Amino acid sequence: MHLTPVKCPLCDSTKISKNGVNANGAQRYICTDKDCGKSFLLEYVYNGCKPGIDEDIINQTSNASGIRDIARNLGISKQKVQDTLKKRKT
Repeated sequence: MHLTPVKCPLCDSTKISKNGVNANGAQRYICTDKDCGKSFLLEYVYNGCKPGIDEDIINQTSNASGIRDIARNLGISKQKVQDTLKKRKT
């Protein structure tokens, strides 16, 4: 049996603890590093919840892509794209 160490996707720390399960039954983890402390999953069911997706939306918007194009390219909903753009500081 081969165990792979879990790393935090934000700070790359290996100080990780289990933090329950989500509604789909996927294991949730939390980074116990005092500077990070973020909760995450190893595999997300929905692409819109993945870390870094908001930056991808902003980058594609700055390249003159429309809402439908961005949603199709990233495999997310149009509503997620709209919500991200509304939250964006101008």
